[in-house]
Amino acid sequence: MPSRLPGRWTRGPRVGALALCHVLCIAAAARAQSISTPEPARPAPQEPARPDAGSVSPPPLDVAGYFSARNLGSDDLADHNIYREYSGSIFLSKTIGRWLFHSEINANTAPEWDSEGIHLFPRTSHLSVKLETASANFNWRDWLQVQAGFLFVPTYSRTHRYQSVMLTVDEPLIDQAVFPTAFKGAMIHGDKYFQDGGIGYAFYGGSSQQASFEDAVVAADLARSRSLGGKVVWHVPTRHRFRTLDVGVQAHRALNSDRSRTQIYGAHANLEIGRIQLLGELADAFIGASLGQARFDRRGYYLQTSYRLAPALFAVARYERLNRDSRYPDVNRLARQSFGVTYRPVPALSIKLEADRFEPVRDGRLPPYYGVGAGLVYFFRVP
Repeated sequence: MPSRLPGRWTRGPRVGALALCHVLCIAAAARAQSISTPEPARPAPQEPARPDAGSVSPPPLDVAGYFSARNLGSDDLADHNIYREYSGSIFLSKTIGRWLFHSEINANTAPEWDSEGIHLFPRTSHLSVKLETASANFNWRDWLQVQAGFLFVPTYSRTHRYQSVMLTVDEPLIDQAVFPTAFKGAMIHGDKYFQDGGIGYAFYGGSSQQASFEDAVVAADLARSRSLGGKVVWHVPTRHRFRTLDVGVQAHRALNSDRSRTQIYGAHANLEIGRIQLLGELADAFIGASLGQARFDRRGYYLQTSYRLAPALFAVARYERLNRDSRYPDVNRLARQSFGVTYRPVPALSIKLEADRFEPVRDGRLPPYYGVGAGLVYFFRVP
């Protein structure tokens, strides 16, 4: 599916973690230099201390982001083209006491696939610049935090959709196709870890920032719909047999502006053991269409496995299906199989290549077709 870009509305903790890693790396490098540099045989003459003209004060904001260039195979059932997308995201954060202020600005050359955010400049046919998230988060405890502003609905695919994090070139088919992507409102969330295992949660409410479901045969009007939702993730105790075993469930209910109602349910599982990761996610939306139209549903899932071939080289495969409208069983169904590799010669750089096999259905089964995707991603951080 063509790209629909980043970030996470709740990526403040990730950006904070990146900052901590950066500080630790600088400290380790300074310590290594002091050990490897021999002391002089006798003290060298000392000059009077002078102000360092090159010293600069730290920036007022924590600034990070990434640039991405991708060739993608379109999953439009009537268009088997390959197209190129350039995009970039900037993450701006500021911590004041227990408060974290965070925002993400995204620009890309495929504006027709951006379904959330606020345009900072008038959109053109080849460029879209949006404020995708802007929020304030109060951390009372790790297990009790409050966040408000423009936020992403916390599905797994939305939370981990950053190209600098993903192993695949393209996002899953269900991303932006079943759950709404973003809302304006507030969220209570947190994580509680025990000696082995733990639990995380998020409960939110607000109004949707997505006008309609993508690729809907008959679109429901989701603009300014009032919604409530929640997500719970269990970090299952494994007695150290697995590195990670997480199981999550999610529910979302909305009253749309056209008076129709939407109920969406989802789940995901993430298992990591040794060099292997297994990831799966499913979503099912029940939509009560307005104006006497029949109720219908949209559903999909994906299963993904990856294997670390070497410290910087990963192989990844994914199988996924999407049914865009249950009222038309022979229209707008799609399956895709993907296999690719991701190479990270340095942590900031990702080089991706994948082959895709599409299985579309329209008025009966159509012959499958094939595509190739490639991506180059560079993550940056302002010192």
